[in-house]
Amino acid sequence: MNSEDALERYKNLVNDGWVRRFTAEEPRLTEMKEFYESLGLEVRVEAGIPDESQECRSCFDLEGFETQYKTIYTRGEPTCEQSGSEDMFD
Repeated sequence: MNSEDALERYKNLVNDGWVRRFTAEEPRLTEMKEFYESLGLEVRVEAGIPDESQECRSCFDLEGFETQYKTIYTRGEPTCEQSGSEDMFD
């Protein structure tokens, strides 16, 4: 996906209520996906989309980035009953 298409995809997701969390590779990707789901959030995993606000973009330009790294998005409100969990999403 070229950077123009990636930016358009990001804008569409945000307009649909998705919040970009971060970009990762396995095993952290699956661990965090399961964590967000355990909080009752909808989770979407997309091809790695560079964050336009980041100064350093060298890892995004590496060969194979789009297949190895994925970006996690969440939507909804956490349903976690743990004390203090609401602070995590402010």
